Amino acid sequence: MALTEKRLWLRPGVALLALLLGLAAVPMNLSHGQAAEKPTIIRMDFILGGKHAIWFVALEKGFYAKRGLNAVIQAGAGSADTVRAIGAGLADVGFADFTTAIVARSRGTPVQCVAQLGYVPTTILWREETPIKTLKDLEGKSFAISPGQAQWYLMPAFAKINNIDYKSIKIQETAPALQPAALVAKKADFIVMFRASNDEVAEGAATKQGIKLKRVFMKDHGLNIYGSGLIVREEDVKKRPDMIRAYVEGTMEGLRYARDHQEEALQILLKQKPELNKELARIQLKNAIEEVFIPPESLASGFGYMKPDIMEKTVGITNDYFEGGRKVSVEESYTNRFIKK
Repeated sequence: MALTEKRLWLRPGVALLALLLGLAAVPMNLSHGQAAEKPTIIRMDFILGGKHAIWFVALEKGFYAKRGLNAVIQAGAGSADTVRAIGAGLADVGFADFTTAIVARSRGTPVQCVAQLGYVPTTILWREETPIKTLKDLEGKSFAISPGQAQWYLMPAFAKINNIDYKSIKIQETAPALQPAALVAKKADFIVMFRASNDEVAEGAATKQGIKLKRVFMKDHGLNIYGSGLIVREEDVKKRPDMIRAYVEGTMEGLRYARDHQEEALQILLKQKPELNKELARIQLKNAIEEVFIPPESLASGFGYMKPDIMEKTVGITNDYFEGGRKVSVEESYTNRFIKK
């Protein structure tokens, strides 16, 4: 028998072996007895940090898997990038800033908000030595900011609410990553950061230089709008509601677990992202859980529940101060149908 003929004759056996090996290699979730489905891409808002532990907890603990999701978590490059990816089908669902999602919708990107993770966590930071004692004292001071950032639009809204002459503030265009350093080096009088994210970076940079900072939360001074939350395609709300529900409920179970097991949640995150600064991630996670992600309405009406009056204010501020393509209605911007009470 020729060699080629022998190979042909062996093919059925080889095929059977390959089939058996192939079946053994199929990703299985043994606890649920089924092969993994098509991956569900979850896109975060930015580079990964401590606050993102809740998604990795949901993944590690099987909170997504038991609901039928084969979740894959991706880092983001800003909320705008995340929202665009979801709208274009490059990601299935995500975590992003509500105002960014509303602006994107005004420009034709069909996305909706399906769960909130707290009020806008923006903080105004300044050096304790600076002659800023009240919000009114921000007038005439220098503000390190980059055009296009959410803070670029939120600060004028905050100023109007608090009767601050925004035009008197000296805009000092500074790349986002350099803003904490600008504050510490006294190149700017104040900056606006996000709690559970770069707020802690700025605090750490100041502490290393022996500088004390003062902090004001915008949400405590009239800008009580929602910050970030779970974003999805509107089409999927209608055509793939089970997937959306699984994402919302799985993420919220991850949040509850992380709230009750913070150290374990941190270790789960670090196992996946060992390059993170452990202590920075720890304080970011702590602040996310204790100060940002779980507002009173989540405890009263179900994790992620969006109060209609706060959504109305969130959409109104976005329509008035952000550069959208059209006015977005409150009704089209969100839905509470996936919130488990």
